[in-house]
Amino acid sequence: MKLPDGYIVSYAQNREDRIIEAFFPDIKNGFYVDVGANDPNEDSVTKLFYDNGWRGINIEPNASLHKKLSEVRTKDINLACGISDRVGEIEFREYGNHGLSTFSEEAKKQNIKSEDPKLSKYKDYKVKVRTLNDILAEYVGDRTINFMKVDVEGHEYEVLAGNDWSKYRPELICIEANHVNHDWRPLMKKAGYSPIFNDGLNEYYLRKESLNRQKYFDYANSMILSGIIVNPGVAQRIINAEKLPLLEAENNKLEAANESLQREVSLLSRQLAHYDDVRYLIRKLAVRIYRKVFGRLKA
Repeated sequence: MKLPDGYIVSYAQNREDRIIEAFFPDIKNGFYVDVGANDPNEDSVTKLFYDNGWRGINIEPNASLHKKLSEVRTKDINLACGISDRVGEIEFREYGNHGLSTFSEEAKKQNIKSEDPKLSKYKDYKVKVRTLNDILAEYVGDRTINFMKVDVEGHEYEVLAGNDWSKYRPELICIEANHVNHDWRPLMKKAGYSPIFNDGLNEYYLRKESLNRQKYFDYANSMILSGIIVNPGVAQRIINAEKLPLLEAENNKLEAANESLQREVSLLSRQLAHYDDVRYLIRKLAVRIYRKVFGRLKA
């Protein structure tokens, strides 16, 4: 999506993609892990990176969303499962608002008390779950994970508890922090991660080996002075507005061509009417001549 100067698009819910991007100005083709990937385009933390050449692993238990990920993110690894602290099956509650779907029993109870009509309809079903350690061992190996995003609506502790932090250590971790049912912060501290930033919805952690990346992150410069950050809907309207003068010029040309064509049609219509009059006079004259000639011959 090409925006005019002064505007920047963010595909994420809370501009997480632009925040994360600011930590990695030196990485062109990085690697990510998205736990709770949701939609490949809407409210996606990783779309910006995928479009810029990054690749990674998208983990999504919702079958319809996993299907979309598989269709759109053809160069990513897309896994249809949940992540927890053990291997097996867990009951998954899927809401119409997919971003609220969860494995967490605490989150389910809280949602039942909510007056939000979007939370009144849901379906429960068993979903296969694996540990983060198993996934990373199978698909990552020795590769560097530049960042990992965890957004699982209250099931974050179980996700983080299922990793071997001595082996698999993403440089930066973005964790949604508005459903802290089981505090995972001591886990992060024990694993050697330091809290770096809080955007009001998520907490960001850098591993101790990558604390130097903190020098790249300047919130004022990255999020305010670099340009006006807009969502895709607003971005499209801006692009359309930029195209409007060209469209108006093209429309003016079409209108002029249409007027010219209408004049030609009018002229042809008048000419045809004239030809009809001529044909009528010719026929009338022919009849008179025929009668006169035939009358003489008869006489």
